[in-house]
Formats: sequence, C-alpha cells, structure tokens
Amino acid sequence: MNILPATAAHYQGVADVLNALYPDIPTSGSEIEAGDARRDPRFKFQRWVAIEENQVVGVASYNQSIWFNHPQKFMLWIGVRPENQGCGIGSRLYETVMHALQPFDPIALRTTATEDLLQSRRFLEKRGFQEVIRDIRSELNVQSFDLSRFTGLENRFQGLGIQIKTLPELESDPDRNQKLYDLDWEISLSVPGDLAAGIGRRGLDKYVEYAIEGPYVLPEGFFVAVKGDEYIGLSHVLSLEKGVSLYQGLTGVKPEYRHLGIGLAMKLRVIAYAQATGHKIIKAENDAKNSPMLAMNEKLGYIRRPDLITFEKQIAQIYAD
Repeated sequence: MNILPATAAHYQGVADVLNALYPDIPTSGSEIEAGDARRDPRFKFQRWVAIEENQVVGVASYNQSIWFNHPQKFMLWIGVRPENQGCGIGSRLYETVMHALQPFDPIALRTTATEDLLQSRRFLEKRGFQEVIRDIRSELNVQSFDLSRFTGLENRFQGLGIQIKTLPELESDPDRNQKLYDLDWEISLSVPGDLAAGIGRRGLDKYVEYAIEGPYVLPEGFFVAVKGDEYIGLSHVLSLEKGVSLYQGLTGVKPEYRHLGIGLAMKLRVIAYAQATGHKIIKAENDAKNSPMLAMNEKLGYIRRPDLITFEKQIAQIYAD
C-alpha cells in the first residue's frame, strides 16, 4: 500500500471512497473536481490517497476555510473503504496529515463523521477528538416536488408590501451589499449553532467576496425578502455540481416578520429555481438544535440522512502523545 499526493487522475477514486462510506449521499469525481477548482488559493489545502492494487482505498486531506479561519486551525478528513478498514490504512493516512501540518504549528483540528460510521467515530475518539457540533443532514428531490401544493402562499404577505427578489433585481440599490451584510449577521445570531456567529463577524469586504461574488454563489438562486427599502429575510443555494446538486445556504427572517410564511416562500423560490435550472437534489445541513428549520424541511419533504458530527481536538495534545 502506498500513500501519494492526490492528482486529477484520482478524482473518481476519491469519489468511490466517499460513496462507499456515504452511499446515501452519492457524489462524483466531477463534483469533487468542481469543488477543488473553486477553492480559495489563500487557504491551505492538501489531499492524499492510499493506493492498493491500483485502487484508491483511502483518502486524507487538510484544509482551511473562511468558516474556520485561523492560520493555526485546520479541518482534516480521513476515510477508508469499509472492506479495507482495520488494516492500519487510516492510521498511516492520519500520520501523513499530521506530519504535513507540523510546519504550520497548528493549535486545533476539526473533522467530521456521520453517526452511522461507528468505526470512524472510535478512530477519532481514540485520538482524543470530541464531539462539538451535530448537524442534521437531509436532501430533497426537487424534480418530483409539487410546487402547486403551496399556491397562494405569498398572498399572505404581499398585501403588507413584502416582496421576494433576487440579487440581480436588487442591483440598483446602492446599499444592497451593506443591507445584506447586516441582515445575514442578524439572522446568523439567531440560528442555533450557526458557525458564522461562533467564529465572529467577517468584514463587509469579505462578506461580499464570499457571499455575494463568490464562486459558489448563484445570483438567480439568491432570494431576498424586502419591504420598501428594508431587507427582512433571505434564502439562497450554492452550486455543488451543475445540473445535479445544490447546497441550501442560510435561510432566515427578521424576528418581527416571522410567522407570515416568508421563510417558507423563499425556500419554495429556491426549489423552483432548482427545477428551472435542471438540478436534481438540494442538500441541507442544519444544527440539531434548529427545530424551526428542521420542521420546515420536514414539511417540504426533505429526507433525513445520518447526522453529521463535528469533532475537535486541541492539537497540543497530539504532539504531547
């Protein structure tokens, strides 16, 4: 068995490992390649593959992102095909990642595993990782979704002067970006377990760069509820694989405008966008404590998948071992 830096030739092999571990949420080599192409080069990233008999049997990587943005904090991920587990491949991949991280003097690591992968969870717990976040994963088949079930929903609030618009429809507003920035932050603070609130507020320039002009952003799939000049709610999807899957981003409404069906109406706009653009699936992850959004997703017909658990370890413990 050899461990090598991953190349473009390994994308499908990486996807095969992921699909073996997460058969309920299939991915593809092209989806992973598309995600890599959109990575911000300012954030560190490296991936390795374990090769046995010309087959990718394991994958490991570390990365940084705007959501876990600290020069000494890293996300890592290690996965081994079920039939190849218990042979030391995961341990060797883990050692490879840790050796590569040492020059960066890291102080904390985070990683994820779904609740059904008991051996993966034991692997992490044995190395001192502890659960810090639990997300409910779900997905919606948009092509079979019947929008007619919700006909007339927007009539409930249109009489109050509330409209739903897309990003391009708001381009003429010179204060659009500032209003979205403030709205996003207000909503994030009210979302249970929201990661953005947990790591602190980004500057306006960073928000615009990633949330409005970023490579995953779909302007026509970014919906904002407005009343006059006030922005009161938002919901948007991000691109995963063109024509296949989308990722549901933040959805929320200012407290004083809740219980009018605005959040549900925006999510229906998102679904209509997905249908119109030929996408098949919308994937979602919501903190386990976010009961209102979980109830809304259930109402819409999202199918629950095994929970995604985020584990964290203080890196100093690793080098003390």
